[in-house]
Amino acid sequence: MTKFIVTGGAGFIGSHMVHRLLNSGHEVRVIDKISLDQAIRLQSVASDKKFSYCQRDLSQVETLEPDFRGFEAVVHFAASADISLGQKNTDLDLKHGTVVTLKVLEAMRLCNIKKIIFSSSSTVYGFPIKVPTTEDTGMMFPASLYGASKLASEALISAFCYLYDMKCWIFRFGNVIGNDTARGVIFDLVHKLRKNQDELEVLGNGEQVKDYVNIDDCLDAILHSFSKADEKINVFNLSSGTILSVKDLVKIILEEMNLKNTRIRYTGGPQGWGGGGWAGDVKIVHYDISKLKKLGWSPKFSSAEAVRLAVKGTIKNS
Repeated sequence: MTKFIVTGGAGFIGSHMVHRLLNSGHEVRVIDKISLDQAIRLQSVASDKKFSYCQRDLSQVETLEPDFRGFEAVVHFAASADISLGQKNTDLDLKHGTVVTLKVLEAMRLCNIKKIIFSSSSTVYGFPIKVPTTEDTGMMFPASLYGASKLASEALISAFCYLYDMKCWIFRFGNVIGNDTARGVIFDLVHKLRKNQDELEVLGNGEQVKDYVNIDDCLDAILHSFSKADEKINVFNLSSGTILSVKDLVKIILEEMNLKNTRIRYTGGPQGWGGGGWAGDVKIVHYDISKLKKLGWSPKFSSAEAVRLAVKGTIKNS
């Protein structure tokens, strides 16, 4: 069994990973800025003897070495979770993304930890020159500061791996969704409709298409790749490989909420941003996931199926 550090382990994807690792018999230490009492998703494992929790604001601490010592692998999920905040506060993604990644890597170097799993993002591609987009697509110019931070973090991880004999598994996520998603387009639209069923405002023109992946598919892919891929630098697109338009996503939400007379008001989008709904939004996110499939993993759910499951869960839990 492996001793894992999970940064950002109180969040949506991180907490699911913590449960999966503990259920597989691994030892897990979570590092997150909120207290354990506030980490609602982790309450059921708080008394597990193989679980420990460190409340740390990773952007503020000088060193993580004391927390990392004695562990064997790091799952690095900690980052700012709201892409739009970076446009208003231009150093936020630098501080909470790139700089935190450097601190994690430095602690790994000092503690002789050789393996890191990193949650990157489709945002590193910017407006991709190839659709479906493959991992070796060049000319990557992110259109958001969040994407820039993720790409810079990938570069730092690569450098540390070559300089200090580490290995990395970098996953460029699509939209990871599940029953307990607490932010994002599904959560936002369902809660808008809870307040007003007569009219729904939707950013963009509805023609944007995205690649969605169910949280369980996401974790399966990460852990399968971690056990099967053994290069120094392992980079994977991680999503369903299928796409769904915003209009079709809205249709699914209305069907599941049994709303037939809601007026949909699309806001359009700013000029010069490739047809996205807001500055930094990309109109088409469509992954080529053949690299993951060659390792023996395939998603159980398409984008439409993953969205419908997430909508059902969000409605039930809201």
